[in-house]
Amino acid sequence: MDRLQSPGVAEPGSSTISRRDVVKASALAGAALLSPGATVVAAHADGPSADRRALLRVEPSDTLLPNEIEIRASGFAPAERVRLTSRLVDDAGESWSAHGDYVADARGSIDVATAPSEGGTFAGIQPAGLLWSMRPPSGTDRRFMIDAKVRPHKLGLPAVDPVKPLVIELAAESGGTVRARTTLTLRRLDPGVEVVPVRDGRLRGVAFRWKERTPPRGAVMSLTGSGGGVEMGYAPILASLGYDVLSLAYFAYEDLPGTISRIPLEYFAEGFEWMRREFGARRLAVQGASRGGELTLLLAAYLPDHVSGALALVPMYASSAGWDPQGGVSGPSWTFRGRDIPYAVPLGSLSIENMRRLGEREPNGYAATPAYRADLDRPEVRSGAAIPVERAAGPVLMISGVDDQMWPSAWGSDLVVNRLRAQGFKRPFRHLALPETGHMTPLPNTVTTFTPAVFHSLANIFLACGGTPEGTARSSRATWDAMREHYRQVFGG
Repeated sequence: MDRLQSPGVAEPGSSTISRRDVVKASALAGAALLSPGATVVAAHADGPSADRRALLRVEPSDTLLPNEIEIRASGFAPAERVRLTSRLVDDAGESWSAHGDYVADARGSIDVATAPSEGGTFAGIQPAGLLWSMRPPSGTDRRFMIDAKVRPHKLGLPAVDPVKPLVIELAAESGGTVRARTTLTLRRLDPGVEVVPVRDGRLRGVAFRWKERTPPRGAVMSLTGSGGGVEMGYAPILASLGYDVLSLAYFAYEDLPGTISRIPLEYFAEGFEWMRREFGARRLAVQGASRGGELTLLLAAYLPDHVSGALALVPMYASSAGWDPQGGVSGPSWTFRGRDIPYAVPLGSLSIENMRRLGEREPNGYAATPAYRADLDRPEVRSGAAIPVERAAGPVLMISGVDDQMWPSAWGSDLVVNRLRAQGFKRPFRHLALPETGHMTPLPNTVTTFTPAVFHSLANIFLACGGTPEGTARSSRATWDAMREHYRQVFGG
């Protein structure tokens, strides 16, 4: 089993909260919104700072989702206790919120980059704590995911349109009174990018294409894991970095097969050819997570003429058995030139029903890593099913979670590194193993409250992912930095 989709995937037809909605809500609360980056000041009737004007500032106040954000409050009394809060209402009407309790310094100021929160939904010095620790009113109760009606909630994420901005309300309170308000807008898609559905022959997916076509751009194919569908979490962000992106579906989407079983790699070759033709790209890269990470390494190895760079998130060193969300394992996952790609045949896999039962019983769901490790750590699998990544024609980056409970991605990525070293691989390669992180590798400023577990929306199984919300959020910055450097290496610039 593996992760479903990247952070930020929304149900078709959903939309995000608009700035007009925020203005209306703030007006009802008795506040007036100023221009972007400005603050709203509220009077304080009594207390240690009755004659002070409180300010709350976010810089930048309108920016790309993963960018670093500064949050500062001022105008309080020295040593005054101040609660900073955040709130997002998602497209399904669910309210997500976070808060941290701070003590103002000698100047009456708070900078979340240097001031520790003494409590709340996070503690300590957490520059992005007001973002990653947001949660619904039910808190971290896993029933929120199990009982969810929309797919993002099953992932423990707000249900938001993946290409529209997020508008987050921020406030500073003291003595039970709101003293200042402002908003933060996080964007996933640059306005210079157009979103185009892809239905060409047997290809299905979504393209993110820059309207300005000069100069030629690098292009990235983005792939999902076992949740199927189209990858809509990383893809808009990669496009916003300046690349054209094809989020190519390969199962559980429209008229595509419903299972990962004997999927021909030639399908993805057609996708790369489409990217060359429609994007006019000369250099192509591929990125995927979990089963999509496994697939990324396979495409780099079997289609080196197409792939100039590969970024595999929480991947495995070997090809895995096919998978039917309702029936369990089912033969090989992939074929090439009419032949099955060798794979790790499971020794004694649990039935889907037993996985469901264990998932309900265990606090964080069924942990599949021990079973995967037993299957993958056999000599015959290492020699017969290992992905020949040394055939790749460009840089290879693997990012894994040390505490991955879905499958042993850090261990598997280390085996890939040793294989590349032993084969004298001449291209740049790197394995970034993230501590305190499990199977989820979100972008910075993403909600990570539920990342230790996930409810698989296709198989209806509660699965353990590993890691901690705080550790996953902290590691997300390293993930983002490594991704950007990898694509600079692949495409230049």
